[in-house]
Amino acid sequence: MKEQGEYNFLSNLEKKVWDWLVKNKIPFETQQTMFGMQGDLGSATIDFIIPDRNIILRVMGSYYHSGLEPQARDEFSKERLMGKGYIVIDLQETDIENRLEATMRKALQGQEMLR
Repeated sequence: MKEQGEYNFLSNLEKKVWDWLVKNKIPFETQQTMFGMQGDLGSATIDFIIPDRNIILRVMGSYYHSGLEPQARDEFSKERLMGKGYIVIDLQETDIENRLEATMRKALQGQEMLR
C-alpha cells in the first residue's frame, strides 16, 4: 500500500488515477524520477509505474502539458522512457474527467484513448 503522505502531493487528476488503481488492486509506484534530478534537462517525473506490466502512466493535465515547450518536453521524455523498454501511456485530462473507467482499462492493456 502506498503512503498517505505521497497522496497529499498529487494533483486532483493524479488522485483520481491513484484511487482507481487502489480500488482495482493494481500494484503501482508513484512519483519516480528518472534521467537525473527533477527539473534537470531531460529528466522525467513518472506519475505512475505499473511494474508487473512495464507500463508508465503519465497524467496529462492541460495546465502543465499545453503549449509548444511542454509538448516538446513531454515527447522527448516519452521517447527516452520507451527507449528504456517501457510502454508509456498518456492519460489526458478530459479522458480522466469524463471516462475514467474506459481510459484506465485501455491503459492497462497498453493502449491510449483515441483522439
